[in-house]
Amino acid sequence: MAGLSAGHTICGIVRINGGMPVPERKKRYSSFTVCQQMLIDIIEEISVGTVIVLVSSLIAWLYHIRQLYATAPVLFQNASEGKDDAIYQIIVSNRGNQVEENVRVELDPSISAEIVAANLSGVVLENSVIRIERIHKKQEVNLLLRVKNARFDFSKILSVSSNETTGKICKSPRDIPFNYGISALVVSVLIGIFPILYYAGQVVEYIDDRFEEKNLKAVSNQGWSNLDDYQESDLRQSYSDNEFPVRLVGIKKKADYSGTAIPAGLKDIWNQLDEKKSVLLKYEINNKTASDLGVLAFRKGVRNAMPFYRNVSPLSKETIFIPVKTVPASGIVRTEFMFRLNDEWLDRIDHSVNTGTLKEATGHLKQTVINPKPGKSQVALQ
Repeated sequence: MAGLSAGHTICGIVRINGGMPVPERKKRYSSFTVCQQMLIDIIEEISVGTVIVLVSSLIAWLYHIRQLYATAPVLFQNASEGKDDAIYQIIVSNRGNQVEENVRVELDPSISAEIVAANLSGVVLENSVIRIERIHKKQEVNLLLRVKNARFDFSKILSVSSNETTGKICKSPRDIPFNYGISALVVSVLIGIFPILYYAGQVVEYIDDRFEEKNLKAVSNQGWSNLDDYQESDLRQSYSDNEFPVRLVGIKKKADYSGTAIPAGLKDIWNQLDEKKSVLLKYEINNKTASDLGVLAFRKGVRNAMPFYRNVSPLSKETIFIPVKTVPASGIVRTEFMFRLNDEWLDRIDHSVNTGTLKEATGHLKQTVINPKPGKSQVALQ
């Protein structure tokens, strides 16, 4: 399998020897990308905090709004002692969250009336003004008014007020709004259910991912990382917790191949490799699925890294070589893999190996995990 040169890249697609197109790999994990992600996270946190403050302030403001209303809804009956007298109901409602003191309900001066009954003591009518000493929060005062020789409705109520506010006249009790603060709180809770459910789903997904990571600990110990997409893929279903579609089976220097056949796919770049400094990573691809498995691999962190591709038939194995022209001073070589199974692409799957302590005795390698940094595993081949 020959490597792919830059000339094979057209419109963001890498076409492998005229075969299936493979999405061209973008440069990731650059300092710009990290800073950009940090900036997005900061903006998201600021936005969430701002929304919370604004909503909380709005609820607090609505909670303290005074809501004083008056209405005259019902004609009860004709008075028995006079054909022209009638009983009407007046409702004075405090829907707010503060006590209203010295409430005044001013009636049309042309109305001659008297209070027949009220559900609160201390309610008096003087000079066309109904006076109520105090109405507690969310309390409603009902009184019956005998009106002489006139029709009475809400239009005969000129105003309603208290020491702290001027209320509103409503046509009927149905027009009196609910408590603003409670209404805003209920709406906020209903709206907040959606992000709560979203973040609850995120928590469940996080727990599930951590559980799956624990199951794939043996694979991680072999140097594989960024397995989130693999965990949820169809490809994962064909392998046990201790297996992975690709494994490193050998690593040699170019000099080790003198007098032997050049590995497949390396003929075009063979002369570019140094006899002593260059090494070859040999991976075995084991396709245990019932479909063709495409594997694209290239050096990570190397500019213009050449990709290498293998298409493996169902229930068969292939090898793929990754040349390392110059081993970094740290000895750690990182290779990135992309997998194609049917129409599903998995990318950003990384493999790390420490070539500095490598000694190959046979075709099989013993792997030891090295953890130079918490949360990242690398492999020393001994």
